[in-house]
Amino acid sequence: MLVSILTEQLFSAKGWRIAATTRQGERVVVNLEPTRANAICSGCGEVKTRIHDVKAARAWRHTDCWNVPTLVRASARRVRCRHCGVRIEQVPWARTKSRFTHAFEAEVLRRARDCSISGVCRQLGLHWTSVMRLIERWVEESAARQFRKPLRVIGVDEVSYGRGKRKYLTIVWDHTRARVVWIGQGRERDTLDAFFAKLGPRRSRRIRVVTMDMWQGYIGSVKAHAPLAELVFDRFHIERYLTQAVEEVRRQEFFRRRGVYRDAVRGKKWLLLTKFRRLRRRKRRELMALLAMNRRLFKAYLFKEQFEHAWTYTTEQGMRAFLQRWRRLLNWSRLTSLIAFYDLLMRHIDGVVAWARHRLTNAALEGNNARVRAISQRAHGYRNPNNLMLVLYHASWR
Repeated sequence: MLVSILTEQLFSAKGWRIAATTRQGERVVVNLEPTRANAICSGCGEVKTRIHDVKAARAWRHTDCWNVPTLVRASARRVRCRHCGVRIEQVPWARTKSRFTHAFEAEVLRRARDCSISGVCRQLGLHWTSVMRLIERWVEESAARQFRKPLRVIGVDEVSYGRGKRKYLTIVWDHTRARVVWIGQGRERDTLDAFFAKLGPRRSRRIRVVTMDMWQGYIGSVKAHAPLAELVFDRFHIERYLTQAVEEVRRQEFFRRRGVYRDAVRGKKWLLLTKFRRLRRRKRRELMALLAMNRRLFKAYLFKEQFEHAWTYTTEQGMRAFLQRWRRLLNWSRLTSLIAFYDLLMRHIDGVVAWARHRLTNAALEGNNARVRAISQRAHGYRNPNNLMLVLYHASWR
């Protein structure tokens, strides 16, 4: 009696009632029977009164009752529909051609968001193909709603999901809603072209701002398909190029001089790349001692710290003027790596100074990339990248 009361609370289906609840081995079986003469066609959804015949009893996996696997068993009827012909009736607790109830599917999807696919299979006793089919169906249903929403400000970035030079995914991010819009395999221009082909020429022309790094494939794709969009190059990618130039100066100084000078430069990479305001007092003393010994490192570090002032400007003209003054200071420094960094900025100057007006970065997208790597690592890698993309969509959309 207690089991019947509990199952009545857990399960309620309109037009059906619980006939009996039994315990069969390590399972709880809930037997249902219809309470009305008519049935619903699974093809068109209309209520039909002409019953063709009754199928044999079927079982659907339901959420566990007291940590015991629970099955819902019922004999579904077949109806004769003038539109669809002879069809099996639509039961209210499960989808057509599904062996799981709606509540159990929701439980599987909830666990798959925070756990690996193999972990969900061990917890619920399922095969991995069953879990992936549920995720694929949910993603297909959600993609129609997610992709239909208007896009005005997007971000594009690539993320590595495994070992190898070509294991990359291209992720398109919606800055307005802070969510993933689209994921493609690879990081070539053709990859982003596929996104714009799916988006369509009309919606592509409505995009106003695109944030990205200075990858030529992405730049060419955006200019070809979204000519009205303004490019904003990511601030943190630009600073990464700057720190690489400073590191190149340190490496040159390491091999240029010997003795105590080489010992002083050895192991000081992160000390030079860290911003001065983030260094503790002891680290600042070490930095000052290093810069006092090497004039070229002192100039490189000073230029790096001065460049941070560029991000404080709120107008494009002011930011351009600052970059020109910064370049004039580089004239007599003979730091070739920093001069090459400035030449890189000049080749993409419009996208660099656009920061002053839009104040947009790919910081949220980079945070999502960290989640991508975590999902791939918790599963110890994915052999099929399509399965990885499905899991990423499922983890990103709510």
